[in-house]
Amino acid sequence: MPTNPATKSVNVPADTHFLLSKEAKRLQISQADYTGAAVRYFAERGLHPVEDVAREGQLIMQQVKKLGDRVFGYLQEQERSLLLPMLEEMLRSRVTLERVLRMNEILVNNLTQQLSGLSEAQLSEQREGLKQLRAQNEDMIERQAKEAVAAAQHADASRLKAGDKAVKVATN
Repeated sequence: MPTNPATKSVNVPADTHFLLSKEAKRLQISQADYTGAAVRYFAERGLHPVEDVAREGQLIMQQVKKLGDRVFGYLQEQERSLLLPMLEEMLRSRVTLERVLRMNEILVNNLTQQLSGLSEAQLSEQREGLKQLRAQNEDMIERQAKEAVAAAQHADASRLKAGDKAVKVATN
């Protein structure tokens, strides 16, 4: 019968009491503290203390599942925030390219008809103008490509910084 009204007594088999006494003495703690810690251990982890299944394995599997869910969630976020916009831009570029190609076909047909009536001097003048336009176009494409790469690198660096902050917040 307990002397302290805040405590309760539990009957355990003699061999269990012997182990309790031995382990509590080895760890230099009271039997009540040892028993309380053991009960809390199983209760906090939601484990069944008399199952023969490896309890730590269950904990590890739960943690692996949670980690897998986090990784999958991260991949889904990347898909939404990065891959879908990239796909949209690629499709937009393809549609634009198809339109430009159709317009070029029309322009080539019209120019062919117009050029057939020009003299050799006029044709030479047109070729020079075309060379200048081609050079300007290549310079513009080069500049736009460099600007696009720089913008993508800047956006990627910003995402990495935001990702690092999110990881720090998640791990704290």
